[in-house]
Amino acid sequence: MKKKTNITIIGLGHIGGSLASSLKNVHGKKVRITGIDNSTTVIKQALKSGFFSEVSTLGKSETIKESNIVFVSVGIRSMPLVFSELAQIDFKNKIIITDVGSVKEEIFKSAVKIFPKTFEFVGAHPIAGTEKTGFKNLVPGLFKKKPVFISGTNAKKGSISLIKNIWKSLGCSVYLISPRKHDKIFGHLSHLPHVLAFGLRNIVNNKFTTREILKYGGTSYKDYSRISKSSETLWSEIFLSNRKNLISGIKEFKVYLDKLERLLELNSKKKTEKHLKS
Repeated sequence: MKKKTNITIIGLGHIGGSLASSLKNVHGKKVRITGIDNSTTVIKQALKSGFFSEVSTLGKSETIKESNIVFVSVGIRSMPLVFSELAQIDFKNKIIITDVGSVKEEIFKSAVKIFPKTFEFVGAHPIAGTEKTGFKNLVPGLFKKKPVFISGTNAKKGSISLIKNIWKSLGCSVYLISPRKHDKIFGHLSHLPHVLAFGLRNIVNNKFTTREILKYGGTSYKDYSRISKSSETLWSEIFLSNRKNLISGIKEFKVYLDKLERLLELNSKKKTEKHLKS
């Protein structure tokens, strides 16, 4: 960044915390970061980290008005409420609101509806993170060599470029995509795999004891079940927000499974192999 930039991060979980760490490590004194969270425990952890000039709740922040950019890193169903609170703030500078949500169409519609014309919005989705949650599980350098999708913008070209360049400075490859296409793609590439992982975990847990799972679960099960350790609260919101695309993917997978079931009942190696290759 060429000049000092005031950045606020709302939601200091795994992604928000990792973002603060990355911004401070890359840009140092060129960024002044305000942290916002509802948890007293998280606020104490964030203050000890040294990344922030101030950490508080949204209603009590003294420095948020000085922000140039606000990153919103909360659950998708909480976005409209946070947007509404931000819309009431009399920012001292031109303000750009951006987010890190996994579903873009619903978030973009909320942003356009809620924010006044003086606000600029640049939707974004970094393809990063792990199954772990919380500020205590932040990962320095989490975004290096990861793609970020800019999706859903109501802003000037210069503001869009600024957000793109921030992500690039953290080591990301940046792509532009429409919210509708984004949600269709990630409904199949990210959200459906999580459905399958949660489902597999539930089936296995109902059939076997924890001791049996730990003893007999091989690499393939461990690899596949890792993402099922993700937050059910977070992913239920993602599923519901992208339910149209996710339901389509579930129906497609059910057709695939139904056919595989019939072929297994026929005991047909040739047809089963052909189905697996298709």
